[in-house]
Amino acid sequence: MPESTERLTVDTTDDGLIAAGEIDAHSVPALLAALDPLPVGGDVRVDMSAVDFMDSSGLRALIDAHQRAESAGRRVVVVQPSKAVRRVIEISGLADHLHVESAD
Repeated sequence: MPESTERLTVDTTDDGLIAAGEIDAHSVPALLAALDPLPVGGDVRVDMSAVDFMDSSGLRALIDAHQRAESAGRRVVVVQPSKAVRRVIEISGLADHLHVESAD
């Protein structure tokens, strides 16, 4: 069942999650709800190719999920991050800490 706000939709798939829209302080609860508890299985894959904007609240949600996954012997993998998502991850200095899969 998709979690959504007017600006963000988070759909659950067999592989993980697909986020689309804008992630900020007002819309991040949809992402948080989809990540808590973490989807069952191995790696938690979060496709962020359709995220147009993400601020520090979205980054905080990913870090929280990442920490919970690692403590359970799993990983959160940010898949195909959009330019906006990639920029926030790089500016924060977390590019080497978070697991990111890009096409480039």
